[in-house]
Amino acid sequence: MGPTSAKARAADGVALAALAGGIAFSVAMDDWGWFARSGSAVVAIGILLTSSQIREHMKRLRSLRGQLMAQSQRDWASDEDKRTLLRAASVQESIWEGEGHGLYMLIAGTLIWGFGDLLGLAFG
Repeated sequence: MGPTSAKARAADGVALAALAGGIAFSVAMDDWGWFARSGSAVVAIGILLTSSQIREHMKRLRSLRGQLMAQSQRDWASDEDKRTLLRAASVQESIWEGEGHGLYMLIAGTLIWGFGDLLGLAFG
């Protein structure tokens, strides 16, 4: 196993802090639901950490698409070949953007699942 990245170590620290905070709240309030809620925060942190690869891939695809568009302007390929190439790049970009949106939905859903009932307490 290779060395742990600074980003991973930071995520580990935030996740451990969330768990420690959950334990502290649970003990102080005599309600272990807070520890369960901290698990939701840990999952959201893990999703953010792993989604960085997808976000980076999306950036590279956008850059590639720009390069392809610039190249197609000066390339000798036929117009149909250019359209096919750009359409393929666009499909890949759309797929990865969908993945990115899915990751953000996972984060939001996880946090709502863990903390959503608090809105009822705040406004009820």
